[in-house]
Amino acid sequence: MNTLGDRIRELREQKKMTQEELGKAIGTTKQTIFKYETGKIENIPYSRMADLARVLDTEPSEILGWKSALGTTAETEGVISIPFISQKISAGYGEDFLSDDSITLKRIQIPESMARSVLDKSTLVSAEVKGDSMVDANIYPGDFVIFAKGMIKGEGIYVIAFAGDIMVKRLSFDGPMNKLTIISENKNYPVRIVDADTDGVRILGKVIGWIHNELY
Repeated sequence: MNTLGDRIRELREQKKMTQEELGKAIGTTKQTIFKYETGKIENIPYSRMADLARVLDTEPSEILGWKSALGTTAETEGVISIPFISQKISAGYGEDFLSDDSITLKRIQIPESMARSVLDKSTLVSAEVKGDSMVDANIYPGDFVIFAKGMIKGEGIYVIAFAGDIMVKRLSFDGPMNKLTIISENKNYPVRIVDADTDGVRILGKVIGWIHNELY
């Protein structure tokens, strides 16, 4: 079977690069590239995947073994298909509330390993991000976030509804004080601390990953 590591190695060899040269080009080490190619590291961050694709003159979807985010894919082991939400989710100050009508017939393909923490895969959906408030988390305008609807599991990055807006933000929970801290990964945006049961605050789901859109 042509694995993720095999594809990285084949693309590297096509570029006539050594593991050390590829590592330096993406800001890591020869040892890390070796672990990628031998499968000792399987869950490669998407920010790193984008760097690999850039240096190897391809797309992240090609390295992963699936086509572009909004296209179709050949049958590949370990890949699941999830619905795409037509409405953009703001990584700025937010916009209108998500509705069931926003789910389109379009689907994107993601590695099954990306969804290991999700028990019910039918809750997974994807949406395009707008705005720049999460750039320090490597979530950029035009990227696709993958989230599990209704999943609340520890601190992390979530899709939330707040005062009628839809946002992707990092959340911190303070149970004893019944407080919810809404954090942007961009120093130009304020941190908001609200009562967890405040009207207008609703956690829609936890972000389990994202895909960089190379068109942006």
